Amino acid sequence: MRAIDELAEELAIRFGMPSDIHIPIAARNKEAITKYIGTISEIHSGSQINSAFLVKLDEFPCADKKSAIWKVKESEILHCTSQMWVHVNYSNYRKAYQKAFPEQNLKNFVIDHIMNRRVARLKGYEYLRIIPISRAANSSSGNITEKYGFEYHCTERMMQLNCQNSPSIQYGDIADIVKMLNIKTGGSLQEGVNEALNFLLEE
Repeated sequence: MRAIDELAEELAIRFGMPSDIHIPIAARNKEAITKYIGTISEIHSGSQINSAFLVKLDEFPCADKKSAIWKVKESEILHCTSQMWVHVNYSNYRKAYQKAFPEQNLKNFVIDHIMNRRVARLKGYEYLRIIPISRAANSSSGNITEKYGFEYHCTERMMQLNCQNSPSIQYGDIADIVKMLNIKTGGSLQEGVNEALNFLLEE
């Protein structure tokens, strides 16, 4: 059984995320990935060694089928056993993703980091999970949610906290889950995020 990053788990619970939706989206280094997330199985970064690779997961928390989130077709990505992770500074990630998943048609999708790269750098995470999402969902997330996140983590207080007491990995919050489900996060009122909170309720 893989180890649990207790600080990451504590933060996810604090943000109201049920245990079956503790989805890793960022890691401080490769050691954190192999200790807390999964096994690095294939390298797809070409000449930039260890910049893009597949991570195989052999276990997940049991999904609570009473939760509405698991009725959403796109929720399959949450417990995907084969994931692409890339270094925060790696630029050729679309090509690497297509090489890793040649069966996927990416014509109408962009490949995006679930956690914004600027935020990741501020928080000290070197590796991020990437997924395909629609251009509309990507733009919606970048315009509001990621902008707010970057400004928040730029504050002196948060920069100090991130240096002193950050987990080795980070689980996604509700805005990240919305993005993974390929749903627009919404405008300034974050309508998409607010509506997605209903997914965490039992039907």
